[in-house]
Amino acid sequence: MKIGVIGGGNMGGAVASGAIAAGVVAAADVAVSHARPLLVENLEKIGVTVRLTRDNREVVHGADIVIVAVKPWLMEGVLAEIAPVLDRQRQAVASVAAGISFEQLAAYLECDQRGAVGLYRIIPNTAISLGQSMTFIARHGTTPQQDEAVMQLFGALGEAMEVNEAQMPAVTALASCGIAYAFKYVDAAMTGGERLGLPREESLRIVLRTVRGALAMLEANGTLPQVEIDKVTTPGGITLKGLEAMERNGFSQAVIEGLLASK
Repeated sequence: MKIGVIGGGNMGGAVASGAIAAGVVAAADVAVSHARPLLVENLEKIGVTVRLTRDNREVVHGADIVIVAVKPWLMEGVLAEIAPVLDRQRQAVASVAAGISFEQLAAYLECDQRGAVGLYRIIPNTAISLGQSMTFIARHGTTPQQDEAVMQLFGALGEAMEVNEAQMPAVTALASCGIAYAFKYVDAAMTGGERLGLPREESLRIVLRTVRGALAMLEANGTLPQVEIDKVTTPGGITLKGLEAMERNGFSQAVIEGLLASK
């Protein structure tokens, strides 16, 4: 598989360097346009060289999958630029921009005039830089071979899940926006630790280990969160008192409202 990445910033750079590091693609089979210094630094760390260019059209040539990792407001111009040079019978285009539908992507690529092309909408989160992303993939007009290659690529960068386009707003809220909400809990817990008399750095270390342990228990036991909560709460106990105080202050409802607002 050969990939071309348009936009070598945080997300595009993480895909390119992560795929090489995971052994999914060879460095010689990766081309990236507009590489940022962080990508160059990551490539140097793993001792590889890819084809870097300032020309988006050059990235398309020879690629099996063209991954477009630019800001949503730049997508129309970038896709119009590469539309004339796509091999629509062989290549697929993957958008890593939230909120742009398949209908819009097809219009930007002039599919009515130039012919259809296989399309993906891909929503990772920022943990992709560590190979720990929860990535969602919707497809339109692609082949089984292309689907297998894309799932393999993003599966090597964390966990990849296929969804339909209608589910994209929900999964974006849960995972792409949701990683910021997880950070918000950690930040609030650190502040709580400070108010209990602990140094902020020590609070962070304790909270991170606690969160890791909680996640490990859910994954190992295959249980729902409430089951594990019940195991550590007793009537009148301090854990239950804490949970009740959180709920009185709207903890669960605040999380739900935040997710609904993210759609």
